[in-house]
Amino acid sequence: MVAQLLKEFFDPYIKLELQVWRNFEQLGEVIQYPKETILKPAGSVEKYMNFIMEGSGGNLIWKKNNFVCIDISFDRDFLNDYMSFTTRQPTPIEVRLFEDATIFRISHQEFQKTFASGAKGEKVSRIAAEASYIHKQNQQIDLLTKTAKERYLEMLKTNPNITRTPLKYLASYLGITPQSLSRIRSGKLS
Repeated sequence: MVAQLLKEFFDPYIKLELQVWRNFEQLGEVIQYPKETILKPAGSVEKYMNFIMEGSGGNLIWKKNNFVCIDISFDRDFLNDYMSFTTRQPTPIEVRLFEDATIFRISHQEFQKTFASGAKGEKVSRIAAEASYIHKQNQQIDLLTKTAKERYLEMLKTNPNITRTPLKYLASYLGITPQSLSRIRSGKLS
């Protein structure tokens, strides 16, 4: 199942046969976690590349006595501190699950084996980095050009399960108060 989910995630970027993803799947493990699990504490080095099979989570930074959500991930997406994973340096980012989740994770050491597997492993690693960069660029453009309501409605369209995500994290990600998000939701969902 992991191999098929990874193939579906990467197919828009690079079409590789399912066996490549089966080989990749052998390098990691599937773990179920309860909500609010901290996958990577702030001030530490990211040890794993996490793929959310089911659930949601995000990257948080502590600011003025509160966490600010700087990135959010849902079902069938990656969730980790990619900068720390790549540089092997600690960052102030905390990676936390927002709900019960099933995660496929692969350690940094095992992930490095993808490079040793030849050109396809290098392509997978490069595509993962490019996808992360594209995601962050789109996020920055949206923050500068769209309202919180527009961003929320787009998120709802592409990720209908965001309604399972705690209001405080979604609101923080959108840069608004939970009360403002409640008003947006009631206007949209009523």
